[in-house]
Amino acid sequence: LALDLSGSMRAILEGDARNLPGLQGPQPTGKRLTRIETAKLVIRDFVRRRKSDRIGVVVFGKNAYVLSPPTLDYYLLDQMVAKMTLGIIDGNATAIGDALGTAVARIRKSDARSKAIILLTDGDSNAGSISPDYAAHLATTIGCKVYTIQIGTGEEVDVEEGTNLLGQVVYGRGRFPVNPELLHQIAKETGGEAYIATDGKALAESMHKVLDSLEKTNFEASIGSFEDLFQLLLIPGVFLI
Repeated sequence: LALDLSGSMRAILEGDARNLPGLQGPQPTGKRLTRIETAKLVIRDFVRRRKSDRIGVVVFGKNAYVLSPPTLDYYLLDQMVAKMTLGIIDGNATAIGDALGTAVARIRKSDARSKAIILLTDGDSNAGSISPDYAAHLATTIGCKVYTIQIGTGEEVDVEEGTNLLGQVVYGRGRFPVNPELLHQIAKETGGEAYIATDGKALAESMHKVLDSLEKTNFEASIGSFEDLFQLLLIPGVFLI
């Protein structure tokens, strides 16, 4: 999972919060979920639905970082995602190519039958040392599909700017450019799919569609029979004592 932590993720993602999976308790009066808060809820639900898949997380803004290498420790992964906040990395730009390249580097040695990267972003690529096109090429060389989810449409939206003296959330207005053509091209080249999420419910549905499209592998369980033979050693041992 490659998650955008650029400053634009402070923007509000409209929709009824009650439609989101994993929402804990009622929200404060007037509280509206931002893109990052919605994405965290959806990702945590995504992780909880997995049973035997190794999942890793890459976060990116101006640079890309590995939050967690591929792991089966879903509890640890859930806790790490829950604690993610904007500002822990430089969010003044969006390095989509670096994010994909970092994810490919972490997954390339996997011997899994199905390799996939899910890229969640609400901006256009405007930073980084690896171009998105070349990163997509690297993904195809290791047989990895990239599923892109564009959050928002690039139109002017409300943006959370902090709280006032009364503790109430203050909102401003902002416009953040997106590049759906780039995301479609990445998905097409790697054999994945491209989605656009205009609200929280659509984001959750996009993640479910990715789940449904991932290749599944059947495993045969071997049945073993056991017979206790400790008596053969116990009786002589007692005799010797």
